[in-house]
Amino acid sequence: MKTNNLIFTFSGIRGIVGKNLNYKIIKKIAISFGLWFNNKDKRVIIGKDTRPSGEIIEKAIIEGLIATGFKITNVGVCPTPIIIHAKNNLDIPTGIIITGSHNPQEWNGIKLLSKRTFLNNSDLTQISNNLTKINLDSYPFKKSYLSRKIVKLNPIPDYINTLFKNINLTQIKNQNDLTVVIDTGAGAGKLATPHILEKLGCKVKVINNNLLINSKFPREIEPIEKNLKDLIMEVWQGKYDVGFAHDSDADRLAIIGDNGVCYPEDIGLALITENYLKKCTGKYDKIIFVTNLASSLMFEVLAEKYNAHIIRTPIGERFLSEEMNSLLQECKLNNENCVIFGGEGSCGGVMFPHFNNTRDGIFAAAKIIEILTSNKKKISNLVALLPKYYAYREKIDVLKYNIEFIINQTKKELINEGENVSQVGWDLRFGKDKEWFVLIHPSNTEPIIRIISEAKRKSLARIYCQTTAELVKLVISKS
Repeated sequence: MKTNNLIFTFSGIRGIVGKNLNYKIIKKIAISFGLWFNNKDKRVIIGKDTRPSGEIIEKAIIEGLIATGFKITNVGVCPTPIIIHAKNNLDIPTGIIITGSHNPQEWNGIKLLSKRTFLNNSDLTQISNNLTKINLDSYPFKKSYLSRKIVKLNPIPDYINTLFKNINLTQIKNQNDLTVVIDTGAGAGKLATPHILEKLGCKVKVINNNLLINSKFPREIEPIEKNLKDLIMEVWQGKYDVGFAHDSDADRLAIIGDNGVCYPEDIGLALITENYLKKCTGKYDKIIFVTNLASSLMFEVLAEKYNAHIIRTPIGERFLSEEMNSLLQECKLNNENCVIFGGEGSCGGVMFPHFNNTRDGIFAAAKIIEILTSNKKKISNLVALLPKYYAYREKIDVLKYNIEFIINQTKKELINEGENVSQVGWDLRFGKDKEWFVLIHPSNTEPIIRIISEAKRKSLARIYCQTTAELVKLVISKS
């Protein structure tokens, strides 16, 4: 949904700072959120990534929250996975994270947290509908409130200690001789990932760690191949074992192999998945892997190999989190010995609900180090053993167009062409078993439609993607 040209979804409220995302609208969002929140326990945790615009957004949110009766735990600049870990660990009922995630620097956003995960669209609709009714003069703010209503907290040490309990720390430290380059992109991950990997025994080199003199990020924020040339060159020339990169809030992880290859986002999750499935086989009544519609077909192959169940959800970690929570409750009620984990291949972040039921690029990096030390193989050799698929992507600008019309008409065209199309929300997916698939996905964070395809041959993945993109463009031209 869009409100004042903001993108309003369960993945976050996003906008361009100083334009549609300004001080007044942010404060109104915080007040509307406070009025919507129906809980006697009015504690809230807030934190932000390293975007300079986060400071003014934080100020507006604090004023809005205090005006509606909240007591605030402020963790300051902190990776999103660590904020969520702290929220759950402290049993704080709600939270607000200030981050533009992987979006360009001129953007920023707000992620609203419920008791278990992110707010759903129904809740967000209520909050957005109340914005026009709010008169800021009715919610005065006094600086004297700050000392009484705000507690500051650094949750990073506790997160690191808990992370170390969820990996084989002793084995890693005894066997670790890995050399690693980390491109933090000057994001919040710089406060945690380098330190964690050093504690694991890695020899770590950090690049692009600070904002430039003009407060610009040292590279484009999204950790994809075209933005990671510095990291790729560093790993290749320095003969490092592996390279890692985060976005600005470190829920995403990109991996560069020892051969200088920037791996597709699914690869990291696939390595972690196979390693964990191998460990769990024969120890549980049921093994369930949860991922989204856009993740690689290799997860079906791995699930079949280890006799695990795979469940696909709509895109967005909220859906994975809800599904995992539901499955955990079901296993408990049925007294089943289950293991449930997953992740979104499209971002590289892994989700282990017993540790941190959110997309976590920091934990994913630590798990990759665990895998490399225990296998004593190069990451390029481990990747070569995974099921082989090729992906291709295109995106189409739809800022001025009606998504409902585009999706409905595209679905009709595909069915007329003989495709067996499944629809989940506004996503369309079609393909053939474990051979190939195409996904048409209106982005949750940007005014674009993503076309994602995958096949066992690179040429087929490209053809399927481009043909589908042309069909969508044709539908748009008729709208």
